[in-house]
Amino acid sequence: MKLRIVGKIGFLLVIIGFFMPTACNLSGFQLAKILIEFNPIIGILMYFVFISAIIGIILGILLLKNIEVNMGLEWLCLITCIASGLILYLTTIAKWWLLQSGAYMILTGWIVAFLLHIISSIIYKKKRRNM
Repeated sequence: MKLRIVGKIGFLLVIIGFFMPTACNLSGFQLAKILIEFNPIIGILMYFVFISAIIGIILGILLLKNIEVNMGLEWLCLITCIASGLILYLTTIAKWWLLQSGAYMILTGWIVAFLLHIISSIIYKKKRRNM
């Protein structure tokens, strides 16, 4: 359970990265605003990265308060966060903009959240089998 909570630090890194310059000295919010004018779907994906990270933090708070959270919901949140960002990057940002520190903070957050979530999922399944 504690490793599941620690894994939510990755979502915190994503949120912090969103406020930092991500590309062209623009924060994630500024970049999303520009992208919505260019292509609304791509701009919405940028907001999905932020919103799913917020939901991930909320799930971590629930776990911290010993409220049981479905592991599938955690996976959905993590996959939404990472997939939205990767689609955004591969379709738009990689073609026109150079990444900055905020983007790397977001990437680090994804890696931390993903790795710790995999490890905690394995531990969670082993505990359920032993019951």
